[in-house]
Amino acid sequence: MRYFFYIKYLLPAANHSFLAGRCIACLHGLVSGPKMTSSGIGVSFPSWAKDTVEDSIAFVSKDINALSYLSSVRYFKNMADEGFIEVSNIKMVPAISEEVRFIRNQHVAKSFPGEIKRRLIRSKNRAEKRGETFMPSSVVSDRLVDHCHLVPIDSRSSGQRFQLYIQFEALSEESKCDSYNSYGLATQHTHSGSVPNLKQIT
Repeated sequence: MRYFFYIKYLLPAANHSFLAGRCIACLHGLVSGPKMTSSGIGVSFPSWAKDTVEDSIAFVSKDINALSYLSSVRYFKNMADEGFIEVSNIKMVPAISEEVRFIRNQHVAKSFPGEIKRRLIRSKNRAEKRGETFMPSSVVSDRLVDHCHLVPIDSRSSGQRFQLYIQFEALSEESKCDSYNSYGLATQHTHSGSVPNLKQIT
């Protein structure tokens, strides 16, 4: 039996990816802290679309107490009081047919223009230090990249902003484990937890 609550962003002109990052940061802060070290909370994007994460995010878990603790964090309460977001009550996940997985895949960053440029600059500097001729074709990737969305998040340790590269995968059935990383996401190798597709529920 699983439970969920969702957050809907209410301002029409809001930056949905930025708000998703702030919500995920709240989960990360709790999971990384001393009070909730093994939450089993997964992130779902009920309105996920090809060009945007859209206007909502949901948190799913078998542990209703962990969800209750997360839903009551000060950031969510303050944003709701200001009318910026709506936080739903915790609900039971009904029997639905579609299961999905949201995967953090930082490897796709290597194929984005900004990252390619940074890699070219680093490679050029290394080649010059070795006294070699710079060969840019050796660092440009031509592999195809599956669709993903970028969600900005601030590092708790360094304070620097970085991107979570998130991909969507449709599944035929629920994963047997609820293993997620500290951002509530599956990964390519270590964490394979899935979440329900909440598009028709929220």
